[in-house]
Amino acid sequence: MGSKETVNEKGERLKMERTVLCNGEPLQYQLHYKKVKNVNIRVASDGVVQVSASRRVGAAEVDRIVQKKAEWIARAKAYYASRSEEPQMPRVYATGEPVCLLGQRYRLRIELSDRDRVAIQGEEVVLFLRNPENESRRKKVFEAWYGGLCSELFQAAVKRVYPLFQAYRIPMPAFRIRRMKTRWGSCSPQKRAVTLNLYLAQAPVPCVEYVIAHELAHLVQPNHSPAFYAVLDAVMPDHRERKQLLREQKINCSGSP
Repeated sequence: MGSKETVNEKGERLKMERTVLCNGEPLQYQLHYKKVKNVNIRVASDGVVQVSASRRVGAAEVDRIVQKKAEWIARAKAYYASRSEEPQMPRVYATGEPVCLLGQRYRLRIELSDRDRVAIQGEEVVLFLRNPENESRRKKVFEAWYGGLCSELFQAAVKRVYPLFQAYRIPMPAFRIRRMKTRWGSCSPQKRAVTLNLYLAQAPVPCVEYVIAHELAHLVQPNHSPAFYAVLDAVMPDHRERKQLLREQKINCSGSP
């Protein structure tokens, strides 16, 4: 239907904003030109459709592929839209806001106290503060507590999962935690380092263990080949069920602290 093009200093196409018709409805997507073999389609957490393709592939051909994948794109967009409707973590750190931890839903409660601290009491996460009216302080104290808790939970999960790989004799990698919007974890085999998403702590324990196993398996097989999944099948036979459980959590990384 239409397009808007971005070029570099050499006049080479870098990105195009394109619109195609799918079942009579307009579908917008971003076409990025990269050194890739296949046409790759990804729906971001904000619903933006991003497509990467070689410069040798014509825009009309990419349009055809996008139209062919219209049903899958619609499902992905609906999935992200449903996730954003249900908050899992505080936005302004006020009493009554949700806190999700290991698949459990809690409610935040703010209390005046002579020292700053956080405690889980029943179905509540209580934020004790000397100055409860200060939103930035509420956020700082909560995030410090949440980050420390994530570290403890992930370390415990690593101790359970790493021995499953004993037959492969892989080295224990360095584990890091950071915020990620589109991935639960990543592995750098060359650096022997695994990074876990801070928001993964919202998921049930089996999901956390699955992500750790997935990243450790990359130390055995660095790609997603059949050999890689054979490793996962061997160390965690129910990894597919765990992955599905993780998908069902509807964790909204982009809307979390």
